[in-house]
Amino acid sequence: MKYKMDRRLAYAIPNLFTAGSLICALVALKLITTGDFIQATWLITLSIVLDGFDGGMAKILKATSKLGAEADSLTDFVAFGVVAGFLAFEYSLRYFGFIGFFVFIVYVICGGYRLARFNVLQANTTEKKSFMGLPIPAAAATICSFILVHETVLSDLSAHFILLIIMTLVSYLMVSRIPFVAVNKPIRGRKQKGLIAITVVSVAILAIFHTMLVYLACAWLYIFYGMYNKVRQSVKGKKRPKFVWKRIKK
Repeated sequence: MKYKMDRRLAYAIPNLFTAGSLICALVALKLITTGDFIQATWLITLSIVLDGFDGGMAKILKATSKLGAEADSLTDFVAFGVVAGFLAFEYSLRYFGFIGFFVFIVYVICGGYRLARFNVLQANTTEKKSFMGLPIPAAAATICSFILVHETVLSDLSAHFILLIIMTLVSYLMVSRIPFVAVNKPIRGRKQKGLIAITVVSVAILAIFHTMLVYLACAWLYIFYGMYNKVRQSVKGKKRPKFVWKRIKK
């Protein structure tokens, strides 16, 4: 009986993180309707953090399940698809009328497609070395970080058109076949672990003094690194033409 209770607790812990992520997103949705964009943005960011913990805790506790995976995908769609998209719409896209609403709808559809494709690919593999297409939490982080920087650092800059471009870009990246690094993949090798540890500590120290700028930089570095890898793979994949010499028979 004790073992069964322990296993139930093990499965409950990741689900609590998933539920917390969804609750943060729903509270953010309420704040968006009242125009409190800063608090809503931070809540979506907290939702992203909790979303990262639920999968990690499930692996550590060996409590992965199909039900948990489906609940996580549904939460991601609501939090980072609908709510993050609605945040961008209310903050900027609504000023563009039908075009802004169309971009909002496209973003939500692309996010849903990205999650559906991820679930199909995940069922056919055991270890993820990279994601096909931009993960939807990264898309939401890109939106949130830009809004925070605009509100707190660059308040004199007109963000509406820029955010429209960002929404269009991340929508395309989510449904693209560009490989993006899986941040939760297993780390092997002392050198790699040491380098990652140094990077994390350095970013954390910088974030203490420039939280919003570091947030924005991390989101865009992740995007640019994925696009850089795609270009590098394309260049390597191009084979030089081979010249075949044939004997000419007389």
